[in-house]
Amino acid sequence: MGLEGGDQYTIDLSLIEDGEVVVGVLGCPNYPMRKDWLSYQHSYLRILSKLIPATSETWDKGCVIYAKRGSGKAWIQPLLHVNKKFVWPNHAKQASVSCIDNPALATFCEPVQKANSSHSFTEGLAHSVCLCNQPLRVYSMIKYAAIACGDAEVFMKLARAGYKEKIWDHAAGVIIIQEAGGVVTDARGSPLDFSKGSYLEGIDRGIVACTGATLHEKIIDAVDASWVSSCL
Repeated sequence: MGLEGGDQYTIDLSLIEDGEVVVGVLGCPNYPMRKDWLSYQHSYLRILSKLIPATSETWDKGCVIYAKRGSGKAWIQPLLHVNKKFVWPNHAKQASVSCIDNPALATFCEPVQKANSSHSFTEGLAHSVCLCNQPLRVYSMIKYAAIACGDAEVFMKLARAGYKEKIWDHAAGVIIIQEAGGVVTDARGSPLDFSKGSYLEGIDRGIVACTGATLHEKIIDAVDASWVSSCL
C-alpha cells in the first residue's frame, strides 16, 4: 500500500529455522533520517527536498536495518549509492530502542488501514495509559523500524475478529526490535509463534511492540481491562 501511494514501505527478508526467526532485514527506501519528517507523506517530502540542501541527514537516503538472533544488536545503514561498495560496516551504526518509558512522552504507531485494525479501540487504549502524542500511522513494517531506531515507542495492532496475521508481515521486524532491546508479543503478553506455517496462529487479540518492559506491561494491562467492551 505504501509503495502504491508513494509513501513509506519496506522490503522485508527473514530466515526462520525450526519455527524461530534467526535473521531479519528491513529495506526502507523512503525512511527519513530525521524523526520529525517520519509522519509526512512522501510526496510532501519530495517538495521539502527541493528546498533543503541534500546532506547525509536528509530523508531521501533511505536505510537498511538488520539483526541476527542472539547478537543483542541491530544495525542501520544508508542505502547504497553509485560508486559505494558493500563492505561492512559501510557507515552502519547500532540501532537501539528509545529509553522513554513514560507513556506521556511516547509515540505510538498503528497501521494506516482500518480494515485490519481498530483505530477507535487503540485510541481509547492510548488515552487510558496517557499516550498523549498523535499516533504515527504508517504502512508496512515501518512501525517496527521506527521502534527499533528509537523514533517511536509503542506499536499496537488490535485486529478485528477473523483477521489472520501473516508471518512475513512481522518476522523481520520482530527480531530487529528484540535485538535492539525491545519487546514484541501478542496482546496478552505471549510470544509470537512462527512455527505454524504462513499465518501467526494462536495470536490473542493482536500484536503489541514496545521499547521496554515498563511500557509493554502498561499496554497489556490496558488491553486486558478494555477487551470485553471492545466488540472486536
